[in-house]
Amino acid sequence: MLAVWMTAWLAAPATPQAATLSVPAVDSYNVRVGTETFAGLYTFTTNTLLVETAEAMTNMGSDVIKFYMGSDAAYQSGVSLASNVTNLLTLARNNPSYEQVLNMPFRHFILWAYPFGNSDEWWGSGYNTTDGAIDYTEMYELTCYLLTNYNNSGKTFYLGHWEGDGYLNVKVNGVAWATNPSSATISGMIGWLNNRQKAVDDAKNATPHSNVYVFNYAEANRVRDAMNNGTNNNERVINYVAPYVTNLDYLSYSSYDAQNLAAADLYTTLNYMQAHLPTNKAGLVPGERMWIGEYGWGYDSPSAQEPLTRSYMQRLLGWNAGGQGLPYILFWEMYNNQAASLAPATNFYLISPAGVKAPCYYLHEYFLNKARLLTAQFNETNGALPTDPQFAALVSPMLNAPLAAPVNLTLTNITASLLNGATALVSATLAQGVYGDDEAVVSVYWGRQNGGANPAAWEGAQVIGVNTNFNPVAFTAVLTNLAAAANYYISFFASNASAQVWAPAAAPLSTSGLAASNYSCRMKISFPVCCGQTLANFPALVQWSNGLAGFSYAQFASPTGGDLRFTDAGGLTLLPHEINQWNTNGVSSVWVQVPALRGTNTSIWAYWGNPAATTPPAWTTNGAVWQPPYLLVWHLEQSGLPYQDSAALHPAASGVAPGVTAGAVGSGGLFNGGSSYLHGGVVNVGGAFTLFAWAKVANTASNIQTLWANKPGGWNSNGFALYVNTYNTGDQKLLLEDGDGVNGQTLASAAGAVTPGTWHALAAAVNETNGTAELYVDGRNVANGSTVTDFADASGLDFGRLTNSVYYFDGSLDEARIASGVCSSNWIWATWLNVASNSVFNSVSPVNAPPSLSLAASAAGTLLTWPAAAGVFALCTTTNLNPPVVWLPASNTVTYVNGQWQAPILPPTRGNQFYRLQAR
Repeated sequence: MLAVWMTAWLAAPATPQAATLSVPAVDSYNVRVGTETFAGLYTFTTNTLLVETAEAMTNMGSDVIKFYMGSDAAYQSGVSLASNVTNLLTLARNNPSYEQVLNMPFRHFILWAYPFGNSDEWWGSGYNTTDGAIDYTEMYELTCYLLTNYNNSGKTFYLGHWEGDGYLNVKVNGVAWATNPSSATISGMIGWLNNRQKAVDDAKNATPHSNVYVFNYAEANRVRDAMNNGTNNNERVINYVAPYVTNLDYLSYSSYDAQNLAAADLYTTLNYMQAHLPTNKAGLVPGERMWIGEYGWGYDSPSAQEPLTRSYMQRLLGWNAGGQGLPYILFWEMYNNQAASLAPATNFYLISPAGVKAPCYYLHEYFLNKARLLTAQFNETNGALPTDPQFAALVSPMLNAPLAAPVNLTLTNITASLLNGATALVSATLAQGVYGDDEAVVSVYWGRQNGGANPAAWEGAQVIGVNTNFNPVAFTAVLTNLAAAANYYISFFASNASAQVWAPAAAPLSTSGLAASNYSCRMKISFPVCCGQTLANFPALVQWSNGLAGFSYAQFASPTGGDLRFTDAGGLTLLPHEINQWNTNGVSSVWVQVPALRGTNTSIWAYWGNPAATTPPAWTTNGAVWQPPYLLVWHLEQSGLPYQDSAALHPAASGVAPGVTAGAVGSGGLFNGGSSYLHGGVVNVGGAFTLFAWAKVANTASNIQTLWANKPGGWNSNGFALYVNTYNTGDQKLLLEDGDGVNGQTLASAAGAVTPGTWHALAAAVNETNGTAELYVDGRNVANGSTVTDFADASGLDFGRLTNSVYYFDGSLDEARIASGVCSSNWIWATWLNVASNSVFNSVSPVNAPPSLSLAASAAGTLLTWPAAAGVFALCTTTNLNPPVVWLPASNTVTYVNGQWQAPILPPTRGNQFYRLQAR
């Protein structure tokens, strides 16, 4: 019965109740991006077009909507109007579809509001007070209704109109906007807009309300005409109308004439608009008073629209006026409104007539989720919501490449370390990728057999807690009563209503540990530099020399460092290491796999001085330090072929050996620019990979300097090449070139990025599957762009030339690596800094530094305390200090409290009692 009960418990540990991972402040934060619905040509449900498209927007994650209000609702919104709907007020109040949409959880409503009592352009021949009074009444009553009915709702309503310059359009011989409109039309429009603005302002002044907002807006669409045309054809809304609507709240821009502009010209256009906004409402209405009311590339295929849209969103987010960014960027539109007769302009949609979601739909959906999640993470970290420039800095980088679908839960085993022979501290990092998802419950499973994804196959299980964090967070548990000298597996599990995930691999844990008392020397190595992300299994460079406090090579029992060992911060769990170069007359370099490099408080320990342990462990040569994620690691310490692969997968067994030179770490290779190169054989880099190399280009180099290549010359030849300098130049660019034999792409940094005669850490992070790549120089991103998606990723690989024996590298190379997957910018930055400024990246304590001890009174007697940063010690005791002294483990329990270790010191029952701390 006990065994059955245990199996059931392991399969389903008690699950705490979880709430939604959201906060009201972020819920209401405007993430800018959205779409609209006008005159769609199709529906897929029994709902009206307006309701169906509004629901599609909420499903996409948007809290902004733009739609039509007026007597033409049947055409624009697919809504039939009953006899009791005779004006804007009754449309909002009495029509079920409009009422339903206005009650949906949108926070921002942008409306074409056209009073029923007049035609849309009744003022085209001049303004008159009779028709103006009709407009005023309907706009006034609608504003009063919105303020009253949605009082305390947090909703904002903007009442405006279609493209204003469409009303000013004068055609000559069929050519649109061929000359200036009449002065009567311009003055009529000014009067019309001033009257609408007054109606909204008067209604707001007359209606008590709170936490609900109504504003008036005008829309311009031919701004570039006003900027660039001659005086006979430059009179447009932006320069001849908007400045004279003196109390105007907001200005919308239907920006088809600017959407293809480079950033500088786009910003000049927006600045021009800003300069023509009337200033009476400046400071009286919130935020930037302009937005993008329409844009789109409906003449292009849906797939071609995605990069155009993404780039435009990114450029628009990069503009601000006095720290205020554009509040809305609205794509035209959810369903297509262009008839087949207008082909090819029939792709203005996020969802096609066949019900297929376009790439731009997913762009919006993924952006909205990620933007809100990033906002929540910023708020969690900083205790405040981002400003407009801060928001732009948060979200713009994700628009460098097509956005990937969010992953609900990502769980990674981080550490499993011994506290003693029967107790271990284990932790994992959880990241939730969907804003508003249920908080995830995290559990840990352990056993001497790997139970995989079967809960019942593990020996033990424990629910750790519920995630309430937007940022990735570590979950930690203490496992007790483990068997001595046993090998365990540890795995974490997270679940919510949306997903259930196991950590991708079970973490090994040996309860044998290091017998630290057998080693005469130890040194603490700390990593004080925070990189903004936990880096799991990071290979860190540690260096020794005789200048270190208390250090001497004579302390080693092995002249080649064979007795060197590393542990985690707990002092027991062994870490893999590899000696890069052992130099008892100078600097020795060692690579250590740090389980979790995070924050500013990561530390490990080095031990040496054990004559009984001079044989290096297997991990010094079996590649354990580098896997995962590395496929290939050449330190170039050898003086000739073959060059060892520290990942133990792809040694350089052929090529023409370079000379030996001082490297970025230890020794490196001196490549002669004419024949030196290394061949790695066939290396399958997969659909995502990262290339690394330290390079010092010769001062005389004036052509392509190849680092990595699995392709011959020719920009579109099949494969990839990473090199310095554009063809036949010395422009010092870093370039990634890839092709499939027909098509090709070249991504390049700015000139001068890789200066000759100086060591630089160069990297390329490539996602062939997504068709994206990033280039880095000295840990800094210098280029983002596209790749072809079908180049060869499993072929012969050369280092130092293209595969058809051209464009050899001239200069020094070192630390050549290839990692599986796209390494994060933080990983690449840490990889650079670790070598470039090793003394900044890590710091070492004096050898055998004693802890600072304190005695404090307690209710039980006296407490001996020492700081946790000094390391883990065992408390030993004896009653006699006469040689030979026999120290025995004390029965006093050592505990960790408020950043320090403490142990009770009890009065001896008789005679003397002596204590000491023994490092472990």
